[in-house]
Amino acid sequence: MPFATPLALLGLLFVPLVVAMYLLKLRRDRTVVPSTLLWSRLVTDVEANAPWQKLRRSLLLLLQLLLVVILALLAARPFLERPAGLARDIVLIVDASASMAATDVAPNRMAVAHDAAIAALRDLPSGGTVSVIAAGQTARVVASGSSDLGRIRQAVTSIRPVPSAGDLDDALGLADALAARSGDAEVLVATDAALGEQPTARVDAPVRVLQVGRERRNQAIVALAIRTARSGLTKSAFISVANLDIERAEPRLEVYGDGVLLDSRDLSLDAQARADVVVDDITQGGEFPEPDVIEVRLVPREETGRPDQLATDDRAWAVVPDDEPRQVLLVSDGDPYLETALSYLPNVELYGRTPAEYATTTGLDQFELVIFEGFVPATLPATAVLAIAPPRTSALGEVRGTLREPGIGTLAPDEPVLRYVDLSTTHIAVARQLVLPDWARTVIPGPANAPLLYAGERDGQRTAVLAFEPRQSDLPLQVAFPILLANLTGELLGGSGAPTEAAAPGDPITLPVPAGATGLRVERPDGTSVELAPGTLGGTALTFSQTDQLGVYTVTPVGLPDATASPRDTGSRSPTPTPGGGASPSGGASPSNSSSATPAAGGDDPSAPIRFAVDLFDVAESNIAPGSAAALTALGGGPAASPGASGSAATAPRAERPPARDELWVPIVLLVLLGLSIEWAVYQRDALTLLWRRLGARIRGRPAGGG
Repeated sequence: MPFATPLALLGLLFVPLVVAMYLLKLRRDRTVVPSTLLWSRLVTDVEANAPWQKLRRSLLLLLQLLLVVILALLAARPFLERPAGLARDIVLIVDASASMAATDVAPNRMAVAHDAAIAALRDLPSGGTVSVIAAGQTARVVASGSSDLGRIRQAVTSIRPVPSAGDLDDALGLADALAARSGDAEVLVATDAALGEQPTARVDAPVRVLQVGRERRNQAIVALAIRTARSGLTKSAFISVANLDIERAEPRLEVYGDGVLLDSRDLSLDAQARADVVVDDITQGGEFPEPDVIEVRLVPREETGRPDQLATDDRAWAVVPDDEPRQVLLVSDGDPYLETALSYLPNVELYGRTPAEYATTTGLDQFELVIFEGFVPATLPATAVLAIAPPRTSALGEVRGTLREPGIGTLAPDEPVLRYVDLSTTHIAVARQLVLPDWARTVIPGPANAPLLYAGERDGQRTAVLAFEPRQSDLPLQVAFPILLANLTGELLGGSGAPTEAAAPGDPITLPVPAGATGLRVERPDGTSVELAPGTLGGTALTFSQTDQLGVYTVTPVGLPDATASPRDTGSRSPTPTPGGGASPSGGASPSNSSSATPAAGGDDPSAPIRFAVDLFDVAESNIAPGSAAALTALGGGPAASPGASGSAATAPRAERPPARDELWVPIVLLVLLGLSIEWAVYQRDALTLLWRRLGARIRGRPAGGG
């Protein structure tokens, strides 16, 4: 029998030591007594304890010798060899998508996948290595090229399902790169194969699938939105529930507002069907105050007896939007493209003035954003400012001349104003040649270090300058124009930059940093907090990417000074007269002076927290029906690779692989425990005999030892 650590057999040297312990006995003190009649037992004991006496039959001695031998064998790690069933180098991919939390197999698919992967590694050849990849939203290496199976087991069991779809395509690509380093590699994939999109990445090494999962019983919340009625007086919740099972389902839908139950309905869903539910008024006719957060739950009904098998998609959250309008003043001679785009911004009341009328306009401190197009006043208002094609040098920046057909430079990928904005096909006819001020950052670079758009905080006021008029380019004809304008005004208004709709797990979120704050604190749904700081001094936004938990995230500013009364808050909210009438909403038309409506005072509390929700609205991931393992196996190469193939496709013949080892420590440990139990029983035989007699007497119904 071979041993993994044969030097441990030196432990057999303890065998003569145990025997010597029985030969060597303690010496007794000599004492003279008148007679030995009453001391016969003592004399016998003295003779028995004399040193180097002849060994007598002793069951305890035999048991102790046997234990020493067994422990030495255990330390030597004996093993049996057999042909290996795996390649020398294994890349193990564990699917960590949301469907792996399904409970159609006990306790869930992920735990069964752990057991299947660990059991499969028993066929690993002697000296083989294992790399472990977790296929979550992105693939990551958990363990790389380790031959320590204990460490590999810990790496495998540390993988947990994430509340999103798993990127198995990325994981296979990473596995191919790891397997290419070996001449004899194999890829194992522990998955339920319930994939919304089949991976297409090819792997040179053979692919073997360890499939888990049996059933597809699941219902999911696939949409949740809060909408304001046309009257603006009520808000409604729109909920969509899908039944991904092939049988009819009857769950209960519960709607909570800030933890208070608002509505409960019993649903009846046909197989493979979807039902839409509308809660017309989330305040239930004024019975409840308007909540900040709406939570929807799918609860199984006990009478139906068919609870779904994936709890991840049974809850969803939505943040009730703040519909308080923001007042914006546009000072322009008339630009229909700009006016139309601004008028369609959500929660924005647009007012118009011409440059000639601006000097006589009062109540400017009540506007939250003033936009100047082709005009810069002598005195800038004490509010956020967006200047478009400024004609002269001012506190907004230096103007050095004109640029003809300027090109757009390389855009920063992490610029929040350019999120979802594609300027690759934008052409500009004429632009101002600007010099970047010290207080600003370049958003859209231009030629010769002349920015086409810059933004920053000027004297405590958010400010941006666009070097060209939109009508002097083809930007208004592209989808990028309203998105760019929405992002830019959103930053200048300083409102919540959190998404109004639910974000997908793992998606980065751009968050605004209030003026004067040093950073943000984000509280995650589990109660943990993360503090973030802008990448640049005075940055107005940052990106939060740790959205791997479902629920509501709360964002609060850090380092914000104590709020003081804002000059804009001292004015009246009543209409402010102007020489030509009140400032009027333009509604996309040319500015006029014919309306009496005026903007309300702005200036929301910058220290107020903002919230955003992360939900799993993924029908493909909620469909937990096990997929085809053959489709994944077909992505791998086989041992019979074509001549000249490189990497692990040219696998070594199976006969050249070292054999697999089965260590015998489990039966040896059982023998040790059995030997210890017998030794204890022999040593305590008198007490056990007495206990047995008492137990027998109690069973017979009479006291122990009775005659």
